[in-house]
Amino acid sequence: MSSAVGMDPSEGYAGGSASLIAASRLRDLPLDWSETVSAVAEIMKSPPVVTGWTKFGSEQEEHMQDVQEQAKRLAENIQSASSEGSRTDTDSSEEYRSATDGTVLSRPLNYEVY
Repeated sequence: MSSAVGMDPSEGYAGGSASLIAASRLRDLPLDWSETVSAVAEIMKSPPVVTGWTKFGSEQEEHMQDVQEQAKRLAENIQSASSEGSRTDTDSSEEYRSATDGTVLSRPLNYEVY
């Protein structure tokens, strides 16, 4: 059992970095999707003709852009929360003291034997 109290900001930063890597991998997804749908639409102009690819592609591309933006915000939020948690731990660390340092509580405990 650890005697440490508080959070480990390095774990938060690592999680934020992993999320940022995932977000960066999504960077070209909307463009790749658009190019793929355009190629399929071109192929489907020949019999048997299937229409609607452009509209479908545009609608899905918007969703992919949303996912891309959300992944980026997630990474930023994780790192920001880790930084804030670390700052809070540092700011409040002087208010805490060890339970084994021999100090007596400033008021009696509400304790009765039944």
